[in-house]
Formats: sequence, C-alpha cells, structure tokens
Amino acid sequence: MAKPIITPTPEVADRFTIARLKIERLDKSEIDIDDMQRQINYYKDGLDLDNPELSKLVEDLYIINGRMWDAEYAIRKGQDDNLGLEEIGRRAIHIRDLNRIRMKVKNDIIELTGDGFKDCKMNYAN
Repeated sequence: MAKPIITPTPEVADRFTIARLKIERLDKSEIDIDDMQRQINYYKDGLDLDNPELSKLVEDLYIINGRMWDAEYAIRKGQDDNLGLEEIGRRAIHIRDLNRIRMKVKNDIIELTGDGFKDCKMNYAN
C-alpha cells in the first residue's frame, strides 16, 4: 500500500503561482474558471502568506514562472516553425537560465521553511 505524500511548501507555492498565471493568461474558454479558483484557494491555504519572507519568495516565484511562460509561449503554442533553430536554441538557453532562478527561489523557500528537499540539477550552479 502506498503511503500518502505531503506536498512540500515549495511545490505548493509553485502550483499556486502557476494556477494564478493560468487564470490570468489563458483564454477563459479554455479553462474551468471555478475549478481554477478552487485550485488557487486550495494552494493558498497551504501557504503562510502572512509571513513576509515567504510571501516575497512566492511573489518572486510568480514573477519567474511568468517570465518562463512568456519565454515558452511560441513553442508551447506550436508557433515555432518560423523561428529557426538558432532562435529556438537561444530560447532554450534562456528558459534554462530562468529555470535556474526558479530552482533557487524554491530552494530559498526550503531554507526558510525547512520543508521539502533542495532541488539540484546537473550542471546547475545554485
């Protein structure tokens, strides 16, 4: 029998910020707004946003996830055919660099809360 796993704070924060971005940026015809709002409220309840340090880190995560969303937009929408391989490569490197920042923010949340496991990727400087 599988043991239930509690979701660590950095993952809750990540899911919270992504849900916020989805409700703000996706076409309303593509999403169930009530369900997205329930997700946002669910994840928000799992975060102590009264803690100013945590609140700042969650906002940093929201910003970096938004920047990653922007960087991935054309590729995600299948609009990359006319970008050329050089531009796609530049975007991939940019996304990799943004993900380094994202990983650092999540690791900072771990340091602050003591909840979760630090993320480390090969060839990533923390």
